[in-house]
Amino acid sequence: MSTRSTSSGSAADLTSRATSALARLIAAGHRPAALIGSWFGYRAVLAANVELSACKPAELFSSSAPDSWIFGFRPYSGTSAHGAAACVALLADDGSWHFDGPGTGDPLNPDFQALQEAITYSNENARDDALSAASPLEWDQGDRVRHQLAVESCKEAIAAGEVYQTCISTRFHAELNAELDPDVDVDNAALAHAGAWFSSRVARYRPARAAFLPGNLDAGIPILASLSPEEFLIRSGATVTETPIKGTIPADHSPDELLRSDKDIAENIMIVDLVRHDLGQVAKTGTVKVTDLLSVRPAPGVWHLFSTVSAELPDQLSHAELIAACFPPASVTGTPKLRAIELLREWEPEPRGAHCGAIGASHGDALELNVAIRTAEYAKDPNSGRVRVEAGIGGGITIGSTPEGEWAEIEAKAAPLLLES
Repeated sequence: MSTRSTSSGSAADLTSRATSALARLIAAGHRPAALIGSWFGYRAVLAANVELSACKPAELFSSSAPDSWIFGFRPYSGTSAHGAAACVALLADDGSWHFDGPGTGDPLNPDFQALQEAITYSNENARDDALSAASPLEWDQGDRVRHQLAVESCKEAIAAGEVYQTCISTRFHAELNAELDPDVDVDNAALAHAGAWFSSRVARYRPARAAFLPGNLDAGIPILASLSPEEFLIRSGATVTETPIKGTIPADHSPDELLRSDKDIAENIMIVDLVRHDLGQVAKTGTVKVTDLLSVRPAPGVWHLFSTVSAELPDQLSHAELIAACFPPASVTGTPKLRAIELLREWEPEPRGAHCGAIGASHGDALELNVAIRTAEYAKDPNSGRVRVEAGIGGGITIGSTPEGEWAEIEAKAAPLLLES
Protein backbone atom coordinates (compact mmCIF):
# COMPACT_ATOMS: atom_id res chain seq x y z
CA MET A 1 0.00 0.00 0.00
CA SER A 2 1.26 3.54 -0.70
CA THR A 3 0.00 7.06 -0.03
CA ARG A 4 1.30 10.39 -1.21
CA SER A 5 2.23 13.88 0.02
CA THR A 6 3.39 16.53 -2.46
CA SER A 7 5.73 19.53 -2.36
CA SER A 8 7.87 20.63 -5.33
CA GLY A 9 11.43 22.00 -5.35
CA SER A 10 14.90 21.96 -6.90
CA ALA A 11 17.39 19.12 -6.53
CA ALA A 12 19.11 20.97 -3.68
CA ASP A 13 15.74 21.56 -2.00
CA LEU A 14 14.85 17.88 -2.29
CA THR A 15 18.13 16.89 -0.63
CA SER A 16 17.59 19.46 2.12
CA ARG A 17 14.08 18.21 2.78
CA ALA A 18 15.31 14.64 3.05
CA THR A 19 18.08 15.52 5.49
CA SER A 20 15.74 17.81 7.43
CA ALA A 21 13.22 15.00 7.85
CA LEU A 22 16.01 12.69 9.04
CA ALA A 23 17.20 15.28 11.55
CA ARG A 24 13.65 15.83 12.80
CA LEU A 25 13.18 12.11 13.43
CA ILE A 26 16.38 11.94 15.48
CA ALA A 27 15.46 15.08 17.43
CA ALA A 28 12.06 13.51 18.23
CA GLY A 29 13.74 10.45 19.77
CA HIS A 30 13.49 8.02 16.87
CA ARG A 31 16.23 5.82 15.42
CA PRO A 32 15.84 6.37 11.66
CA ALA A 33 17.56 4.93 8.62
CA ALA A 34 17.97 6.93 5.42
CA LEU A 35 19.19 6.42 1.87
CA ILE A 36 19.69 9.73 0.04
CA GLY A 37 20.85 10.34 -3.52
CA SER A 38 19.70 7.81 -6.10
CA TRP A 39 17.97 4.80 -4.52
CA PHE A 40 15.17 2.59 -5.82
CA GLY A 41 14.20 5.26 -8.35
CA TYR A 42 13.77 7.94 -5.64
CA ARG A 43 15.77 10.80 -4.17
CA ALA A 44 15.43 9.42 -0.66
CA VAL A 45 14.19 6.38 1.25
CA LEU A 46 13.47 7.14 4.91
CA ALA A 47 12.41 4.89 7.80
CA ALA A 48 11.43 6.27 11.22
CA ASN A 49 12.84 3.42 13.30
CA VAL A 50 15.05 0.48 12.38
CA GLU A 51 16.20 -1.95 15.06
CA LEU A 52 19.43 -3.39 13.72
CA SER A 53 20.50 -6.81 14.93
CA ALA A 54 23.49 -8.95 14.06
CA CYS A 55 22.98 -11.66 11.47
CA LYS A 56 24.96 -14.17 9.48
CA PRO A 57 25.88 -13.08 5.94
CA ALA A 58 23.69 -15.90 4.57
CA GLU A 59 20.67 -14.35 6.32
CA LEU A 60 21.27 -10.75 5.25
CA PHE A 61 18.29 -8.95 3.66
CA SER A 62 16.03 -11.97 4.10
CA SER A 63 12.44 -11.70 5.33
CA SER A 64 9.30 -13.82 5.37
CA ALA A 65 7.21 -10.72 4.62
CA PRO A 66 7.35 -9.92 0.87
CA ASP A 67 6.51 -6.22 1.32
CA SER A 68 9.10 -5.56 4.05
CA TRP A 69 11.78 -2.93 3.66
CA ILE A 70 15.01 -4.22 5.21
CA PHE A 71 17.95 -1.92 5.91
CA GLY A 72 21.36 -3.36 6.65
CA PHE A 73 25.06 -3.65 5.96
CA ARG A 74 27.78 -6.19 5.47
CA PRO A 75 31.14 -4.87 6.72
CA TYR A 76 34.44 -5.73 5.11
CA SER A 77 35.48 -7.08 8.51
CA GLY A 78 33.10 -7.63 11.39
CA THR A 79 29.50 -8.71 11.84
CA SER A 80 26.65 -8.09 9.40
CA ALA A 81 23.43 -6.50 10.66
CA HIS A 82 19.96 -5.71 9.36
CA GLY A 83 16.51 -4.68 10.51
CA ALA A 84 13.02 -4.26 9.05
CA ALA A 85 11.06 -1.01 8.84
CA ALA A 86 7.32 -0.85 9.53
CA CYS A 87 6.98 1.61 6.65
CA VAL A 88 9.13 3.97 4.61
CA ALA A 89 8.77 7.40 3.03
CA LEU A 90 10.00 7.75 -0.57
CA LEU A 91 10.90 11.17 -2.01
CA ALA A 92 10.33 11.39 -5.78
CA ASP A 93 11.98 13.70 -8.31
CA ASP A 94 8.84 15.83 -8.52
CA GLY A 95 8.96 16.54 -4.79
CA SER A 96 6.16 14.16 -3.82
CA TRP A 97 6.50 11.84 -0.84
CA HIS A 98 5.11 8.31 -1.16
CA PHE A 99 4.68 5.82 1.68
CA ASP A 100 5.17 2.09 1.44
CA GLY A 101 5.38 -0.94 3.69
CA PRO A 102 3.09 -2.95 5.96
CA GLY A 103 2.44 -0.05 8.36
CA THR A 104 1.54 2.46 5.67
CA GLY A 105 -1.82 4.20 6.06
CA ASP A 106 -2.42 2.92 9.58
CA PRO A 107 -3.21 6.00 11.69
CA LEU A 108 -2.26 4.06 14.83
CA ASN A 109 1.14 2.97 13.50
CA PRO A 110 3.69 5.15 15.37
CA ASP A 111 6.30 4.93 12.59
CA PHE A 112 3.80 6.08 9.96
CA GLN A 113 2.80 8.97 12.23
CA ALA A 114 6.44 9.87 12.85
CA LEU A 115 7.23 9.95 9.12
CA GLN A 116 4.22 12.16 8.40
CA GLU A 117 5.25 14.61 11.12
CA ALA A 118 8.87 14.69 9.95
CA ILE A 119 7.83 15.29 6.32
CA THR A 120 5.49 18.12 7.34
CA TYR A 121 8.35 19.65 9.27
CA SER A 122 10.81 19.26 6.38
CA ASN A 123 8.41 20.78 3.85
CA GLU A 124 8.13 23.87 6.07
CA ASN A 125 11.82 24.10 7.03
CA ALA A 126 14.28 24.10 4.15
CA ARG A 127 17.27 24.16 6.50
CA ASP A 128 18.56 21.28 8.63
CA ASP A 129 17.85 23.01 11.94
CA ALA A 130 16.12 20.20 13.84
CA LEU A 131 19.49 19.16 15.30
CA SER A 132 22.29 21.30 16.65
CA ALA A 133 25.34 21.46 14.38
CA ALA A 134 27.74 18.60 14.92
CA SER A 135 30.57 19.58 17.23
CA PRO A 136 33.95 19.54 15.44
CA LEU A 137 35.82 16.26 15.51
CA GLU A 138 39.56 16.29 16.10
CA TRP A 139 40.74 13.72 13.58
CA ASP A 140 44.22 12.26 13.66
CA GLN A 141 46.37 12.54 10.55
CA GLY A 142 46.27 8.89 9.54
CA ASP A 143 49.30 6.61 9.34
CA ARG A 144 51.04 8.02 6.29
CA VAL A 145 54.25 6.06 6.89
CA ARG A 146 52.49 2.69 7.07
CA HIS A 147 50.38 3.53 4.02
CA GLN A 148 53.40 4.44 1.94
CA LEU A 149 55.21 1.27 3.04
CA ALA A 150 52.15 -0.70 1.97
CA VAL A 151 52.25 0.96 -1.46
CA GLU A 152 55.88 -0.07 -1.89
CA SER A 153 55.06 -3.63 -0.76
CA CYS A 154 52.23 -3.76 -3.26
CA LYS A 155 54.47 -2.65 -6.11
CA GLU A 156 56.96 -5.37 -5.16
CA ALA A 157 54.14 -7.94 -5.20
CA ILE A 158 53.03 -6.72 -8.62
CA ALA A 159 56.60 -6.96 -9.95
CA ALA A 160 56.79 -10.51 -8.56
CA GLY A 161 53.57 -11.47 -10.34
CA GLU A 162 51.53 -12.11 -7.18
CA VAL A 163 48.89 -9.49 -7.99
CA TYR A 164 48.17 -7.01 -10.75
CA GLN A 165 46.51 -4.35 -8.62
CA THR A 166 45.20 -3.85 -5.07
CA CYS A 167 43.28 -1.23 -3.12
CA ILE A 168 45.14 -0.15 0.02
CA SER A 169 43.15 1.42 2.85
CA THR A 170 44.13 3.56 5.84
CA ARG A 171 42.00 4.70 8.78
CA PHE A 172 41.49 8.08 10.44
CA HIS A 173 40.31 8.31 14.05
CA ALA A 174 38.51 10.77 16.31
CA GLU A 175 36.57 10.66 19.57
CA LEU A 176 33.15 12.08 20.24
CA ASN A 177 33.28 14.65 23.03
CA ALA A 178 30.09 13.55 24.77
CA GLU A 179 30.39 14.18 28.50
CA LEU A 180 30.30 11.03 30.58
CA ASP A 181 27.92 11.79 33.44
CA PRO A 182 24.64 10.25 34.57
CA ASP A 183 22.58 12.85 32.72
CA VAL A 184 24.07 12.17 29.29
CA ASP A 185 22.85 9.27 27.16
CA VAL A 186 25.96 8.54 25.14
CA ASP A 187 24.10 6.50 22.51
CA ASN A 188 21.61 9.29 21.84
CA ALA A 189 24.42 11.87 21.80
CA ALA A 190 26.27 9.77 19.22
CA LEU A 191 23.15 9.36 17.08
CA ALA A 192 22.44 13.11 17.18
CA HIS A 193 26.05 13.94 16.27
CA ALA A 194 26.13 11.40 13.45
CA GLY A 195 22.80 12.65 12.09
CA ALA A 196 23.92 16.28 12.11
CA TRP A 197 27.32 15.39 10.62
CA PHE A 198 25.69 13.31 7.88
CA SER A 199 22.95 15.84 7.10
CA SER A 200 25.32 18.79 6.74
CA ARG A 201 27.66 16.93 4.40
CA VAL A 202 24.94 15.38 2.28
CA ALA A 203 23.39 18.83 1.82
CA ARG A 204 26.77 20.25 0.82
CA TYR A 205 28.19 17.46 -1.36
CA ARG A 206 25.06 15.50 -2.45
CA PRO A 207 26.82 12.12 -2.84
CA ALA A 208 25.11 9.68 -5.17
CA ARG A 209 24.74 6.82 -2.68
CA ALA A 210 24.56 8.37 0.79
CA ALA A 211 23.31 6.08 3.56
CA PHE A 212 22.61 6.43 7.29
CA LEU A 213 21.99 3.53 9.68
CA PRO A 214 21.25 4.10 13.40
CA GLY A 215 23.37 1.25 14.74
CA ASN A 216 23.08 -0.39 18.15
CA LEU A 217 26.18 0.63 20.08
CA ASP A 218 25.64 -1.58 23.12
CA ALA A 219 25.34 -4.59 20.80
CA GLY A 220 28.54 -3.62 18.98
CA ILE A 221 26.72 -2.46 15.83
CA PRO A 222 28.11 0.92 14.71
CA ILE A 223 26.16 3.96 13.59
CA LEU A 224 27.05 4.41 9.91
CA ALA A 225 27.03 7.73 8.06
CA SER A 226 28.11 7.08 4.48
CA LEU A 227 28.83 9.66 1.77
CA SER A 228 29.51 6.97 -0.83
CA PRO A 229 29.51 7.87 -4.53
CA GLU A 230 29.72 4.22 -5.59
CA GLU A 231 27.10 1.60 -6.43
CA PHE A 232 27.83 -1.97 -5.48
CA LEU A 233 24.89 -4.17 -6.48
CA ILE A 234 21.68 -2.76 -7.95
CA ARG A 235 19.17 -5.55 -8.43
CA SER A 236 15.66 -5.42 -9.84
CA GLY A 237 14.26 -8.92 -10.12
CA ALA A 238 16.47 -10.92 -12.46
CA THR A 239 18.61 -7.94 -13.59
CA VAL A 240 21.66 -6.73 -11.68
CA THR A 241 24.27 -4.06 -12.36
CA GLU A 242 27.55 -3.27 -10.65
CA THR A 243 29.31 0.06 -11.22
CA PRO A 244 32.86 0.03 -9.85
CA ILE A 245 34.94 3.18 -9.41
CA LYS A 246 38.61 3.11 -10.24
CA GLY A 247 40.55 6.24 -11.15
CA THR A 248 40.60 9.46 -9.12
CA ILE A 249 41.85 13.04 -9.38
CA PRO A 250 41.06 16.08 -7.19
CA ALA A 251 37.97 18.08 -8.08
CA ASP A 252 40.00 21.17 -9.00
CA HIS A 253 41.74 19.30 -11.85
CA SER A 254 40.40 18.93 -15.38
CA PRO A 255 38.32 15.72 -15.66
CA ASP A 256 40.01 15.03 -19.00
CA GLU A 257 43.16 14.11 -17.06
CA LEU A 258 41.55 10.81 -16.07
CA LEU A 259 41.07 9.71 -19.66
CA ARG A 260 44.71 10.57 -20.40
CA SER A 261 46.01 8.59 -17.42
CA ASP A 262 47.32 5.13 -18.33
CA LYS A 263 47.47 4.26 -14.63
CA ASP A 264 43.82 5.14 -13.92
CA ILE A 265 42.50 3.49 -17.09
CA ALA A 266 44.48 0.32 -16.34
CA GLU A 267 43.04 0.25 -12.80
CA ASN A 268 39.50 0.57 -14.05
CA ILE A 269 39.72 -2.05 -16.78
CA MET A 270 41.31 -4.62 -14.45
CA ILE A 271 38.49 -4.13 -11.95
CA VAL A 272 35.85 -4.36 -14.68
CA ASP A 273 37.26 -7.78 -15.58
CA LEU A 274 37.05 -8.81 -11.92
CA VAL A 275 33.41 -7.67 -11.70
CA ARG A 276 32.61 -9.70 -14.82
CA HIS A 277 34.16 -12.73 -13.15
CA ASP A 278 32.27 -12.21 -9.87
CA LEU A 279 28.88 -11.80 -11.54
CA GLY A 280 29.64 -14.65 -13.91
CA GLN A 281 29.71 -17.07 -10.97
CA VAL A 282 25.95 -16.68 -10.44
CA ALA A 283 24.59 -15.08 -13.64
CA LYS A 284 22.88 -16.87 -16.48
CA THR A 285 25.46 -17.97 -19.04
CA GLY A 286 26.21 -15.35 -21.69
CA THR A 287 24.39 -12.48 -19.96
CA VAL A 288 27.33 -10.63 -18.34
CA LYS A 289 28.00 -7.45 -20.34
CA VAL A 290 29.94 -4.21 -19.95
CA THR A 291 27.32 -1.55 -20.65
CA ASP A 292 29.41 1.54 -19.86
CA LEU A 293 33.19 1.80 -19.88
CA LEU A 294 35.34 4.65 -18.52
CA SER A 295 32.81 7.39 -17.79
CA VAL A 296 34.12 10.42 -15.90
CA ARG A 297 31.79 11.66 -13.16
CA PRO A 298 32.10 14.04 -10.21
CA ALA A 299 32.04 12.87 -6.58
CA PRO A 300 32.61 14.75 -3.30
CA GLY A 301 36.05 16.37 -3.58
CA VAL A 302 37.16 14.41 -6.65
CA TRP A 303 36.55 13.19 -10.20
CA HIS A 304 36.23 9.43 -10.72
CA LEU A 305 36.25 6.91 -13.56
CA PHE A 306 33.14 4.70 -13.52
CA SER A 307 32.24 1.60 -15.53
CA THR A 308 29.09 -0.54 -15.42
CA VAL A 309 28.63 -4.29 -15.80
CA SER A 310 25.17 -5.91 -16.05
CA ALA A 311 23.92 -9.49 -15.85
CA GLU A 312 20.76 -11.59 -15.72
CA LEU A 313 20.25 -13.79 -12.65
CA PRO A 314 18.44 -17.09 -12.02
CA ASP A 315 14.98 -16.54 -10.54
CA GLN A 316 15.65 -18.35 -7.25
CA LEU A 317 18.97 -16.65 -6.44
CA SER A 318 18.67 -14.97 -3.02
CA HIS A 319 20.03 -11.53 -2.22
CA ALA A 320 22.52 -13.08 0.21
CA GLU A 321 23.79 -15.51 -2.46
CA LEU A 322 24.31 -12.64 -4.92
CA ILE A 323 26.19 -10.62 -2.32
CA ALA A 324 28.33 -13.59 -1.36
CA ALA A 325 29.42 -14.15 -4.97
CA CYS A 326 30.57 -10.55 -5.37
CA PHE A 327 31.81 -9.69 -1.87
CA PRO A 328 34.00 -7.88 -1.05
CA PRO A 329 33.37 -5.39 -3.86
CA ALA A 330 35.91 -5.74 -6.65
CA SER A 331 36.96 -2.08 -6.58
CA VAL A 332 38.20 -2.30 -2.97
CA THR A 333 40.19 -5.53 -3.21
CA GLY A 334 42.35 -6.19 -6.27
CA THR A 335 43.23 -8.81 -8.84
CA PRO A 336 43.41 -11.71 -8.39
CA LYS A 337 40.91 -11.11 -5.60
CA LEU A 338 41.74 -13.86 -3.11
CA ARG A 339 45.49 -13.21 -3.14
CA ALA A 340 44.90 -9.46 -2.94
CA ILE A 341 42.71 -9.94 0.15
CA GLU A 342 45.44 -12.04 1.80
CA LEU A 343 48.12 -9.45 1.12
CA LEU A 344 45.95 -6.53 2.23
CA ARG A 345 45.48 -8.26 5.58
CA GLU A 346 49.28 -8.21 5.96
CA TRP A 347 49.85 -4.65 4.74
CA GLU A 348 47.04 -2.76 6.47
CA PRO A 349 47.70 -2.14 10.19
CA GLU A 350 44.08 -2.49 11.42
CA PRO A 351 40.83 -4.13 10.28
CA ARG A 352 38.69 -2.15 7.84
CA GLY A 353 35.41 -2.49 9.75
CA ALA A 354 32.44 -1.30 7.70
CA HIS A 355 34.76 0.53 5.30
CA CYS A 356 34.78 -1.17 1.89
CA GLY A 357 31.78 -3.30 2.78
CA ALA A 358 28.22 -2.56 1.61
CA ILE A 359 25.26 -0.57 2.99
CA GLY A 360 21.72 -0.41 1.64
CA ALA A 361 18.28 -1.99 1.64
CA SER A 362 16.09 -4.62 0.05
CA HIS A 363 12.40 -4.62 -0.83
CA GLY A 364 11.03 -7.85 -2.24
CA ASP A 365 13.10 -8.83 -5.27
CA ALA A 366 14.84 -5.42 -5.34
CA LEU A 367 18.23 -4.88 -3.67
CA GLU A 368 20.40 -1.77 -3.72
CA LEU A 369 23.78 -1.47 -2.02
CA ASN A 370 26.53 1.09 -2.04
CA VAL A 371 30.22 0.41 -1.56
CA ALA A 372 30.84 1.68 1.96
CA ILE A 373 33.54 4.19 1.15
CA ARG A 374 33.70 7.80 2.48
CA THR A 375 31.90 6.42 5.53
CA ALA A 376 32.09 7.48 9.19
CA GLU A 377 31.63 4.70 11.76
CA TYR A 378 30.53 5.57 15.31
CA ALA A 379 31.28 2.78 17.82
CA LYS A 380 31.38 2.59 21.62
CA ASP A 381 34.60 1.58 23.35
CA PRO A 382 33.55 -1.34 25.60
CA ASN A 383 36.10 -0.35 28.26
CA SER A 384 35.73 3.43 28.53
CA GLY A 385 32.20 3.83 27.22
CA ARG A 386 33.43 6.66 24.99
CA VAL A 387 32.34 6.84 21.36
CA ARG A 388 35.03 6.55 18.73
CA VAL A 389 34.55 7.80 15.19
CA GLU A 390 36.58 6.22 12.42
CA ALA A 391 36.74 6.65 8.66
CA GLY A 392 38.60 4.46 6.19
CA ILE A 393 40.01 5.87 2.97
CA GLY A 394 41.61 3.79 0.23
CA GLY A 395 42.94 3.87 -3.29
CA GLY A 396 43.96 1.51 -6.08
CA ILE A 397 47.65 0.70 -6.48
CA THR A 398 49.25 -0.34 -9.77
CA ILE A 399 52.84 -0.66 -10.90
CA GLY A 400 52.67 3.01 -11.92
CA SER A 401 51.71 4.25 -8.46
CA THR A 402 53.96 6.37 -6.26
CA PRO A 403 53.69 6.53 -2.46
CA GLU A 404 53.47 10.32 -2.53
CA GLY A 405 50.83 10.37 -5.26
CA GLU A 406 48.70 7.76 -3.49
CA TRP A 407 48.77 9.69 -0.22
CA ALA A 408 47.71 12.84 -2.08
CA GLU A 409 44.74 10.85 -3.42
CA ILE A 410 43.90 9.72 0.13
CA GLU A 411 43.88 13.34 1.30
CA ALA A 412 41.62 14.44 -1.57
CA LYS A 413 39.12 11.67 -0.85
CA ALA A 414 39.23 12.28 2.90
CA ALA A 415 38.67 16.04 2.76
CA PRO A 416 34.83 15.98 2.65
CA LEU A 417 34.82 13.73 5.73
CA LEU A 418 37.59 15.18 7.84
CA LEU A 419 37.44 18.91 7.13
CA GLU A 420 34.83 20.96 8.94
CA SER A 421 32.10 22.38 6.71
